[in-house]
Amino acid sequence: MTADTLSPLIPSFASIGLVGGDASGIGAGLPMATVEQPPAHTAVYSVRPVDTNGRVVDKAVLRVLDWHPGDLLSWRIAAGLIVITRPGYGRRGITKHGHLSLPAHARRAAGIQHHDRVLLAADPDQRLLVVFPPHVLDEMAARRFCEGVGR
Repeated sequence: MTADTLSPLIPSFASIGLVGGDASGIGAGLPMATVEQPPAHTAVYSVRPVDTNGRVVDKAVLRVLDWHPGDLLSWRIAAGLIVITRPGYGRRGITKHGHLSLPAHARRAAGIQHHDRVLLAADPDQRLLVVFPPHVLDEMAARRFCEGVGR
């Protein structure tokens, strides 16, 4: 093949504006796509076990929420999840060692057993912590898996 044969197939840099525009050698060039930046995620997630006394140890989650030993927390159950906020009107929710203490009534209502691993989802902007029990995580994963298989 000769250069004359290839020239219609391969555009020259000058023909697409990559040569001869300015001192850097780059001209107007091809239009650049605009890339939208994803929103910054401020949530913090952790999967931790619940010990035999109903405590969950994860100081990073509590630190991002600025929760400290002795803080009073409010607990409610919503759609099988434990939603925790501060300031609270209940009993102390952070132990003197900085562990989250899940009350027995909240664990029972959410179906959390000793040694279950739970997902802690902290939203510092909303100043709340959501505890996802294993059965809710199983349902979410199963639903997502079924949706993905059908595609």
